[in-house]
Amino acid sequence: MRTISEESDICAELLSAAMVSNETFVNKLKTTMRQKGISSKDLSAGSGVPLSTINKIISQGRDLRLSTLRDILQYLRSLGVPEADLTIGVIAARPSLDKISKHQIMAKGKRVIIKEYPASSIEDVIINAIRAERERVDGIVCASIVAQVIEKFVRIPIMAVMVEESNLLDSVSLLVDKISSKG
Repeated sequence: MRTISEESDICAELLSAAMVSNETFVNKLKTTMRQKGISSKDLSAGSGVPLSTINKIISQGRDLRLSTLRDILQYLRSLGVPEADLTIGVIAARPSLDKISKHQIMAKGKRVIIKEYPASSIEDVIINAIRAERERVDGIVCASIVAQVIEKFVRIPIMAVMVEESNLLDSVSLLVDKISSKG
C-alpha cells in the first residue's frame, strides 16, 4: 500500500501535468489509473465525477474544470489514507469544507478519517448523503437545516453542526461590513 506521502506526490504530479496541458494531464491520469488498477467507472464512483465527464476528459474532448480536478485529486489522495476506526462524512458548502485543516483526528480514543462531500444545493446534500452511505462512512456531520432531510434517505447516524454564539456574531459582523461597503 502506498503511503500518504506517495499519494500526495501523485496528486502533485497530476496537478503539475494539468498546468502544462490537457494532453499531459490525461497521459499522467491514464498512467496513474493503470498503476492503481482503477477503471474510469471506479474513478467516477470514487470521485463523484460523472462517468461521461471522466470519459470526455480521458478522450481529451473536454477541458478540465477546477472542481472536477479537485474531486479527482481528493479521491486519489484518499486511496493512500491509512485504516481508521471510523470514517465520518462532512456535507457542507465548499468554503466551509476548505476550512477543515485536519482529515485525520483522534476523537474519544478512536482514529477518525474525515471525508468531504461538497454541496451547493439540497439536491447535492441528498446525493452526497446517499453517496457517503454507499462509500460506507460511519456517520455524517452536516448543517442542522439539512439533517432532518438527510435522515429520510440514509440509515447511518447524523449529527448536526452546532452553531455557537461566537460563530454567529462573527457572521453578523462580516455582514455589517458587507452592507456598509455597499452604501
